[in-house]
Amino acid sequence: MSERIDLPRQRASEGRPINVTFRPNSFPQQEFQLKMEWNSQRDGWTIELRHLDVDTLITKSMAQPYRLYDYMPWCLFLFADPTGQKQYITPETLQDDIFLYVHPGPGGQDPAEW
Repeated sequence: MSERIDLPRQRASEGRPINVTFRPNSFPQQEFQLKMEWNSQRDGWTIELRHLDVDTLITKSMAQPYRLYDYMPWCLFLFADPTGQKQYITPETLQDDIFLYVHPGPGGQDPAEW
């Protein structure tokens, strides 16, 4: 089972910077931060994903759909279109078609406990 993390839809559609903190169900006592900026020269979103409680950088890269951002054994992060139709993360698709998901790892909380 995975959990969808809500991002600010209007900021995303306007290509404005996004900065959200969240506590996923798969790792509920821990706080994470996602920063995103639209890079018009590279025609893509840059992302920085960080585990705040231990100040650990998980990734700082260009966002790509269906790529796993691994933070094992606790969780995995993934941008995906649940229909599998959209292949690019753009201001138009982010939060309308493509969402950020968190999947629990073996060290994360069992979905039955959510």
